[in-house]
Amino acid sequence: MPINRRDLLRTAGTALGASLLLGACGTAGSTAAPVRDAGTATPRRGGTLRAVFTGGGAAESLDPFGGGAPIDYIRNDVIYDSLFILRAGEVVPALATAAESAADARSFVVRLRPDVRWHDGSPFTADDVAYSLRYMSSPDRAFPSQLSAYLDVKAVRVRDARTLEVPTLQPVGDPALFLAAFPGKMVKNGATAFTAGKAIGTGPYRVTAFEPGREARLARFDGHWSGAAPMDELVLIGLADPQAKVNAVATGQADYAGDIPFTTAKTGVPAGLEVRTAGETARTAFGFVLNTSRKPFDDPRVRKAVRLAVDRQALVAAVLLGYGAPGNDLLCAGAKYFSDRAAPARDLDQARRLLREAGAEGARITIRSAEWEIGYNASTQVLAEQLKEIGLDMRPQIVSPAEFYEPKALAEANGVAFTSGPVPPAVMYARLSAIPALAMPGKEFKAALGMGIGATDEAQRAQAWTKLQDIMAEQGNTIVWGQADVLSLARTNVGGIEVRDQPKYPYLGKAGLA
Repeated sequence: MPINRRDLLRTAGTALGASLLLGACGTAGSTAAPVRDAGTATPRRGGTLRAVFTGGGAAESLDPFGGGAPIDYIRNDVIYDSLFILRAGEVVPALATAAESAADARSFVVRLRPDVRWHDGSPFTADDVAYSLRYMSSPDRAFPSQLSAYLDVKAVRVRDARTLEVPTLQPVGDPALFLAAFPGKMVKNGATAFTAGKAIGTGPYRVTAFEPGREARLARFDGHWSGAAPMDELVLIGLADPQAKVNAVATGQADYAGDIPFTTAKTGVPAGLEVRTAGETARTAFGFVLNTSRKPFDDPRVRKAVRLAVDRQALVAAVLLGYGAPGNDLLCAGAKYFSDRAAPARDLDQARRLLREAGAEGARITIRSAEWEIGYNASTQVLAEQLKEIGLDMRPQIVSPAEFYEPKALAEANGVAFTSGPVPPAVMYARLSAIPALAMPGKEFKAALGMGIGATDEAQRAQAWTKLQDIMAEQGNTIVWGQADVLSLARTNVGGIEVRDQPKYPYLGKAGLA
């Protein structure tokens, strides 16, 4: 039965409303800590799994480079495959078995897995990969892959059906990591249309019906190269309201909801449901990125003053409701090469002194925010109050999610609310560096970034990432105040949920009902 969005949205709203609804569904559960490592039971063969994630309305797309909502990532992850994937921070072969870098890191050779088939039964070949790299890099895509900044996709050379050579625009020492971490879904050679009848992938599920902003119905593809999925059907539902996702599971219209409000864990859930956590190593960094292209954050002393002014524990308590831990201003916690060091201690006197030295006392700053994720707006408002204590006149600029990443407005703000999962440093800092309003300046930083991306030697690579994080810890433009638990709501018999690169976007190719 299709989910009734109108009724769910009508009953969604405040945390109190959610608690009343949950209580009405059965005996409320305790408010004990969320369950870790739940859902490990092996799913049975057959049946339908219904999962709900944050939707993007009419903008949702079956084009893997055409939609940017969480539901798009979840859905396209099981329709299309990548050459490599990330699991627990490590690169794992998928459609490719190897990516061998040249000695100068200016090209690499990709070797493909044999006997992979598209949903229509045709073989997957190097021509499909060459076409996919060109397709995903085109500026015509709504969400083009950032691989285009590193790969010379026009010069890709197919050697044979299972081998191709890819030149790079700058040294890339670990190409498999880039192919795993940046959006790199493979589409069929010549594909231009992505409707329910034409969205052909190599993934464990194929599309049978799709209504943007509502739901997608996917049927198991028995010819998947890694083995058939357990479920006959996977139904993916998109809802914009966080409490509506909770209500969908509580009312029996879904089996699993990803990325739920922290209030749900505090309220408790009925018998037969459980709040799950992805664990400490898979938390999401919450914070802000300061715009160094505008005053006063072009001065490293002012950036450091902000870091010293932030009361991290207060933010964790107020915004995350205690479901997390203070951050240390560095992104990529949980990923390989992350520099795990103590969070800066709050020191208002030193912060005020640094502002005086920089001539920035009383400076008016604007931090841009939207409820892109639960907690953005609240944390921005709390930050404004904390920065008043050192003499900064911070004005939160609260906008709608649709407006949030508008490039001109982003460039004019002094900073922006930001979150990131445990992604590799090469990916995270390369992404930030590509956007002037989010980039960290300085020759020393750029040299460390270039070395980290281009090094083929493991020791050199590790040394570069340590150096880069030393720079960020001392004078960086990222304020990571907290590491938030990633919570989901599930029926207790839901198993096989797999965390790959980010727990907010779990992989459902092996998920099902036990």
